[in-house]
Amino acid sequence: MAVAGVALLAVLVADGDVSVTRVVLAALAVAGVAAVPVVAAARTAAPGVAYEALVLLGGLIGIVFCLAGTLWAPLVAVLALCAACLVAMRDERLSRGDRLTDSTGKPVEVAPAPEELPAPRA
Repeated sequence: MAVAGVALLAVLVADGDVSVTRVVLAALAVAGVAAVPVVAAARTAAPGVAYEALVLLGGLIGIVFCLAGTLWAPLVAVLALCAACLVAMRDERLSRGDRLTDSTGKPVEVAPAPEELPAPRA
């Protein structure tokens, strides 16, 4: 996703024209690049997936901006950014259908018990 964001920034900087569409696309490119530290800093998958979903939504809006302004070079980078978001949000669970596995992918007879965490102090 960061590569697509950098590519989009490069395309926008190479043209040099400043417009509302290009500012929106530049913000989208920065959001794509910022996904790396956001996902890396998250302790669970949920914040990263939520951020990637927001970037995907921004990418869909960016596609509309590109098509409305007939900006073909940025459109390719925005499409790549959207594709990267979809790949990043894919389901990575090891269990498929009715086949249960543990966290390593080894088949098990019963589902593992959820981890119990202590309640926070009041």
